[in-house]
Amino acid sequence: MEIPTNPKLYQIIPSEVCFSCDVCCRFLEGDSPLAPIFTEAEKARVIADGADPILFRPQADGQSAQIQLKPYKHFYICPLFEPETSRCTIYPIRPLDCQLYPFAIMFSEDGNEVVLGVDTLCPFGEEHFETEIFQQHIRAAIDYVESEAVTEQIIANWSLIGDYQDTVIIVHTLTQLSNATSATHA
Repeated sequence: MEIPTNPKLYQIIPSEVCFSCDVCCRFLEGDSPLAPIFTEAEKARVIADGADPILFRPQADGQSAQIQLKPYKHFYICPLFEPETSRCTIYPIRPLDCQLYPFAIMFSEDGNEVVLGVDTLCPFGEEHFETEIFQQHIRAAIDYVESEAVTEQIIANWSLIGDYQDTVIIVHTLTQLSNATSATHA
């Protein structure tokens, strides 16, 4: 089952905030584990849209691929990102990994559970975390990630589950994903 191109999860961060931020799509290392992961279907969509197939590095799950970052000034960027405008060139077809941000799907610190969290490196997420509207958005993100189609896609593409990050505030344990990936991650 394929994740819908236009997900039901809305982007809570206003565009003008994203365009003025210097966090997303930028990385300190060229081989950052935080670079976006694409499912096979997502990769096919962006390649059909003009992305070079050589930009993708296969992942351990055998299904997904991580975008290869490119040097830019004193850091690295996603090659599908325009740093001059802070715009994504594939925004309407960006992968689930990017659609979810500032949420992160990752293993818990002890590696025994899969959790959903909010990345505090996102200034908007950190600033608005306690607000009622952001708390409602957290619930929407949990419901979206726990939907059957998305859960099945993540299970098939378990490289979408990142390692624990101490900058992420855990908001929910994803029990079905924890159970499905416990043997894989052990």
